[in-house]
Amino acid sequence: MPEIAIELTYEKIIEAASKLGEDDKERLFFSLNKDYAKALDEMRKEAWESHQQGESVQLKDLT
Repeated sequence: MPEIAIELTYEKIIEAASKLGEDDKERLFFSLNKDYAKALDEMRKEAWESHQQGESVQLKDLT
């Protein structure tokens, strides 16, 4: 199979990323930053465990 090579500048990558929707920008960020993705996943697990143990607060009670 023949190889195809293209050259992308940093500016073109930034331009393309700026055209993404918010969800796709978030997916791109976390796919490039595995440590942040891992930390966020851990925070979600901790929050869910706290909720399951009855330690969470309803949003209406925060205001």
